[in-house]
Amino acid sequence: MTFKAKANNAEAGASGGILRGRKPSGRHSPSAAAPTVLLFGDSHSDAIQRAVARRLTKGGVAPLKVHRLLKKHWKSGVVVGDTTLEDFLGIIGGLRASDIVLSMVGGNQHAVFSTIQHPVPFDFLEPGAEAVIAPAVEIIPHRVVASFFADWLKKGDGRSIEAIRNATKARVIHVIPPPPKADNAFINAHHETVFAREGISAQGVSPPALRMRFWRLQTRLLAKFCKSIGVEVLMPPGRTLDEEGFLGKDFYAKDATHANSAYGEFVLREVDKLVRRATKVQRSK
Repeated sequence: MTFKAKANNAEAGASGGILRGRKPSGRHSPSAAAPTVLLFGDSHSDAIQRAVARRLTKGGVAPLKVHRLLKKHWKSGVVVGDTTLEDFLGIIGGLRASDIVLSMVGGNQHAVFSTIQHPVPFDFLEPGAEAVIAPAVEIIPHRVVASFFADWLKKGDGRSIEAIRNATKARVIHVIPPPPKADNAFINAHHETVFAREGISAQGVSPPALRMRFWRLQTRLLAKFCKSIGVEVLMPPGRTLDEEGFLGKDFYAKDATHANSAYGEFVLREVDKLVRRATKVQRSK
């Protein structure tokens, strides 16, 4: 079974739903209303915001409200986003247990580690997985990479995710970021300024297989951490992936790491399913 087929199977069995903005009918109590769904995220939430805007422009409905992390760019001073983490924690404090909070905090650690080709080519082996390692490549023990990565995640995005979990009674789901793009030429032509500053043009882009291994490592560690604090995870929609599990080309944003609004629409469809199922559960009580 291919990675994409496995993802599609997981997608079919996942929880899912849509918030249509209807008032509950007389047959149902207010607790039977569709859940409120709020999303808080960093740059990966842009794909969702754009997808929401496209739906609304076409007269459709969106299942959630997006809050983009408010911050100032370290170099340009340009302010992006609309909500600080502290403000978002206050917003979700009043939600019900039947409501849903989606986290898209961070997500690019795998890209920081693996996008630019290191002067000393390196790789690592995943436990239980077959891998073809190129010759003359430095092999780093998996436990070393995983330990460093887990510590970095826990002290970084993990703190924000845990703060969200502790601030609300609502169901909390962390949305796993899209997988890497396999097309090195595309990345070389459309990378973010941070990669330009770090010398990607001179050093080149790392092999897709290495970048995928880092993404899978991040995903496993995030899922383990989230489970330990009572947070669910939502994987990338299977229909947005190619046969090898990379992000499909139709879903590339014009940079090295992010997905576009078409990808965001598929995520919204997963949220539609989440909401339908949650509403059904509420009405059965």
